[in-house]
Amino acid sequence: MAFNKVAKPLKGDLLRVRRKFGYYHFGIAVNSERVIHFTGTGQDFAMKKEMKIIETPLSDFVKDGTLQIEQPYSGAFNRDEVVKRAKEFVGSNKFLDKYYNLVTNNCEHFARYCYDGKAQSLQVVSASVIAAAAGFMTSAVFGSIVGFGFLKKKSKQKANNDIIEIEND
Repeated sequence: MAFNKVAKPLKGDLLRVRRKFGYYHFGIAVNSERVIHFTGTGQDFAMKKEMKIIETPLSDFVKDGTLQIEQPYSGAFNRDEVVKRAKEFVGSNKFLDKYYNLVTNNCEHFARYCYDGKAQSLQVVSASVIAAAAGFMTSAVFGSIVGFGFLKKKSKQKANNDIIEIEND
């Protein structure tokens, strides 16, 4: 599974568009000109109860981004069934009985559920792994710095045959 830049999507395609803040917005192609996606009116983020599953023109979905389509098609359902599954939610501000949540119930969860039956967000999983790794490294470095800061002792170091006293604060 890889996402490729393609001019026109086909019915049932899993779509994504990279936004300026570095995340991807996901949707399902109804046809080559319309998309169903979980979004706020005119924006990808809003208050959770203002987020809805809507059908919009492809141009509104893409905005100023670049359309990418998962290829080759690997949905668990045929293209008609994918669109039928997506259409069942149009107009709702809930997906699987939950309001929008950036981490646990977002546009990718919705699109992948319609496409392959798995309500998951691979970009959230990737971001979590990166954040966990960064957090581990940050805590280790921070702990080392803080740990040394609690050592209130004077030590002597030799530099160029001179003895220098250093106080660790």
